[in-house]
Amino acid sequence: MRILFVENDTRLCDAFRDLAMSLGHVADVAYDGHEAMILATASRYDTIFLDIGLPDIDGRELCRQLRVVGPSRLACVVAVTGDERFTREPSLHFDGMFLKPFTEETFIAALGAC
Repeated sequence: MRILFVENDTRLCDAFRDLAMSLGHVADVAYDGHEAMILATASRYDTIFLDIGLPDIDGRELCRQLRVVGPSRLACVVAVTGDERFTREPSLHFDGMFLKPFTEETFIAALGAC
């Protein structure tokens, strides 16, 4: 499976990528919304894990944009947030939502739900 992790905490984003790769997936990272759009329009991702609180764009808006353009528009998009308020405000654009910290078990469950 080809996975994109979008997260502005670079250490966390790299840890997500490393976890995915250790499980046999191909994974890329983007540390902001602009970089995510470039990657998602250049490659087709099966799943995108998307932080809601990005420095350059609200993750909900980025998800909406990803859904209308490029080869990743049909990807399963999972919101990842550290703010519990967002888990009570589901977005129609996301296929799932998970609260940080993100463990190996929740990661595997998220992939199974997509």
